[in-house]
Amino acid sequence: MTFLKYIIRYPIKGLNGEFMNTANLHPGSTISGDRKYAFAKFENDICEKSLIYMKKTNFLALVKEEKLSLLEPQINLKTNFLKLIYKDKEIFNGFLNNNNDIKKLNLCLANFLNINIKKKPRLVTDKSDVKNDNKHSFSDIPDKALSFINLNSVNDFEVKIKKEVNYSRFRGNLILSGIKAWEEFNWLGKIISIGDVKFEIFRKTKRCAATNVNPKTGLRDLNIPNQLQKIYGHYDLGVYGRVLNKGTVKINDEVKF
Repeated sequence: MTFLKYIIRYPIKGLNGEFMNTANLHPGSTISGDRKYAFAKFENDICEKSLIYMKKTNFLALVKEEKLSLLEPQINLKTNFLKLIYKDKEIFNGFLNNNNDIKKLNLCLANFLNINIKKKPRLVTDKSDVKNDNKHSFSDIPDKALSFINLNSVNDFEVKIKKEVNYSRFRGNLILSGIKAWEEFNWLGKIISIGDVKFEIFRKTKRCAATNVNPKTGLRDLNIPNQLQKIYGHYDLGVYGRVLNKGTVKINDEVKF
């Protein structure tokens, strides 16, 4: 049986995610709160009242700032309270809807990443009047979608390169178990169901240098895109799916085709 092993959302782009037992989903949306915040680089003039899709290079992300993987965020999206833990030590706490706390957070990230404070990053989020389900998500793609990872595809890749590959490198939202390796690529253009939610699978996930970062050590210890191309002839691992109806997914839900 193919089933949903983990549900993960990433409230702050570039930082580690949080595991969830259930997720309430809405058509054409992401998991609520996924990539709700991002740290815009100093040189980017971003209007939070009218956000548009921008490439990940405009924000702090693992593709350049691998040290971000060592931060453990503890965030309550209902109260907007955030703690950042580094090596078991709290380096920040505050509210993400408080301007003074945000200034302290921006400075904290600049110091953590050894960025000149004159060019410190800026926390950004959707401040438009749209309702929560339609809020902007700082995703790596223009579409509002969820990313799926097949654990057996990761395991097959791991066996072939003879090195440990943690699935968390790929920052998926829905982690699936019990399906043949790479079978998810055959879902393109098709509809699958998890719980009472239907998803249209529409795109493979092309991998970049962000996946080279070991989430445990913060070091670039593998060249994932290069190895994928060398072994399989492509740079893809995982797929994206659009939510087609309102519903709930939960851990251990069966995946139906």
